[in-house]
Amino acid sequence: ILRVTGVQTCALPISAKYEAPKPPKDWKRITIDFYMEAECPGCKAFTTGLLTDALNAVGDWVELRAIPYGNAQLNNSVIECQHGPDECIGNKIELCMMKRYGVGGDWKAWYPAFKCIEASDDSPENASKTCLPDSGMDLAAIMDCAKGDEGDLLHMAAAQMTIDLDPPHKWTPWVLLDGKPLEEKTQEILAEICKKLPKSAQALIPQCSPKFKAVQGANSLAARRYPPIQKCYPTDPLSELVLGVH
Repeated sequence: ILRVTGVQTCALPISAKYEAPKPPKDWKRITIDFYMEAECPGCKAFTTGLLTDALNAVGDWVELRAIPYGNAQLNNSVIECQHGPDECIGNKIELCMMKRYGVGGDWKAWYPAFKCIEASDDSPENASKTCLPDSGMDLAAIMDCAKGDEGDLLHMAAAQMTIDLDPPHKWTPWVLLDGKPLEEKTQEILAEICKKLPKSAQALIPQCSPKFKAVQGANSLAARRYPPIQKCYPTDPLSELVLGVH
């Protein structure tokens, strides 16, 4: 089963002129670990809404990792994705482009293509045909990776990272901030990031202010209430029993 709750989030426009201030060289970046799956409606909406707004606001103050596997099941070394084969190839496309273009933890190099794929109503593979070239990526190289042994190995590594989560994930999108799951506070990811910034940085990042308005008449990003995140729940019997999902 796939239980989905709530409605999709909507991105709040941010002025194209805004650029997040740079952190000091000795700043230890706040880590965001985003456990997701390419075709989960909630992951797609979270990427294009809450997550993008947060990243636009704080920029280099954070380090982002996306781990595409989510609620897939690993059976005899074969990964069965929750939303079918299209999701599996989507996961591998995203893993391959992150490996090739995310050298040194540079999430800004791969995030535009990642967001583009997640924003599309088309299959991840079809979306990649425009999203990757438009982001300056080598489509052929990424597809060779995704459809070859390297893609399988990267997907298996993502599976292991997800399986090793302690505590285990309860749904996707599942987000860790500095190693700790946000759970229901994923809805308030920007506010949670702002809390971790020094006061001096908060003063420089207008989106961290309760008085900030991204567009005339809009609520502050840190304080406004987005529509509830859609959640894709695991479908294996043990998870259903533990989480009470039927």
